[in-house]
Amino acid sequence: MNKLIRYVAFKVLELALGKWKCIWCSKVLEGESFMDLITASSKEEGGQHVHGWENITLLEEEATLANKLLA
Repeated sequence: MNKLIRYVAFKVLELALGKWKCIWCSKVLEGESFMDLITASSKEEGGQHVHGWENITLLEEEATLANKLLA
């Protein structure tokens, strides 16, 4: 069961596109998959991934929806 859960989580992260922001720095990228970000970050940093990515697309959509509801 754990293998299935890890596989599904990996596939969701692999396919998740949107707007990504690094937790540690101000880097923001759009339209990248999570796995592409990891690969690009590793190449950029000489093989060590130092960015912590969060998908901010959903946060922006939630804020827009909240503002519509409050208006």
